[in-house]
Amino acid sequence: MNRDIRSGRGRPRDPHLESRVYDAVIEVYWERGWSGFTLDAVAKRASVGRAALYRRWNSKDELLVDALEERSPLPVPIDLGSVRKDLVELSIQLLNGYRETAGLVSLRVALDARIHPDLLGKMIGTLNRSRLFAVRSIVRRAHERGELPRSVDTTRILELVAGAVLSHIIFSHRQEGEQSDASDREYSESLVDTVLSGWDAGLNEGMH
Repeated sequence: MNRDIRSGRGRPRDPHLESRVYDAVIEVYWERGWSGFTLDAVAKRASVGRAALYRRWNSKDELLVDALEERSPLPVPIDLGSVRKDLVELSIQLLNGYRETAGLVSLRVALDARIHPDLLGKMIGTLNRSRLFAVRSIVRRAHERGELPRSVDTTRILELVAGAVLSHIIFSHRQEGEQSDASDREYSESLVDTVLSGWDAGLNEGMH
C-alpha cells in the first residue's frame, strides 16, 4: 500500500502545479479578459482541482497578480557600466517580453483596469513599480557617474523607452519569428541614442 495513503497524508504535492496554473492563467485571460477570468476556468485549463487553487490563492485577483509577476515582461537587474548600455538592455528585455503572450496579457490588464480600477489598479501598480525601480536604478548610477544631471526625470525616461517599445511591438508589420537579436539590438540602440540626444539637446538649450 502506498505510504502516503497509509499515513493519511493524501496525494503527494504536484511540483509542477504552479507552472501549469500560471500557464493557464495567461491563456484564459488572453482569451476571455477580466470578465471571463475565473478560478474554475483556470482549474479546468490547468487540469487541476478547484480546491487545489483555493488552497494556494484566496481570489482570482491574487492569482492573476502572482501569474503576471512571474510571467510578464519585468526587467531583471541591469548594470552594464553606462546609462546607454543599461537602457539598450532594458529595451531589449522589454521587446522580448512583450512578444510573449504574457506580455500582451499585461497590456490587456492595463486596458481592463480602466474599466475595473478598484479590482485591477493594484496589479498595474505592482507591474509599474517594478519597471520604475529598474529605471531608477539605471538613472541613479548615471547620476553617480556624471552621465546624467540630477534634473533628469526618471519616469519620463521610462515612458520614452517603454512607450516606444510598445508602439514598435503593436504596430510593427513583422511576422512572428522574423525578429532577430541583431535587429532588436539595432532598434534599441537607435531608440536609446534618440532619447539621450534629446536630453543633451534640452540641456544645451537651457545653457544658452
